[in-house]
Amino acid sequence: MDNNPSILSHVSIGTNDFERAIAFYDAVLPTLGCKRFMEHPGAIAYGKQYPEFWVGTSFDGQPATVGNGTHIGFIAPTKEAVHAF
Repeated sequence: MDNNPSILSHVSIGTNDFERAIAFYDAVLPTLGCKRFMEHPGAIAYGKQYPEFWVGTSFDGQPATVGNGTHIGFIAPTKEAVHAF
């Protein structure tokens, strides 16, 4: 991945409603040119060229909680793509 334009390898977020979260990201991420890249039990990865955004259940079986100060920004090619998202 020498041509990787991102500064991040990947970001993972936890969810307490896996099926609902996946339905949401399956609907909105294609508006930014993203697709599913990998699937594991309890985790799905999305990206454009490689898996960089993961959604999954918590690894320790405890409820996922809100991260204080957590912020994830997706790159959109146009303002229209932002509105579509």
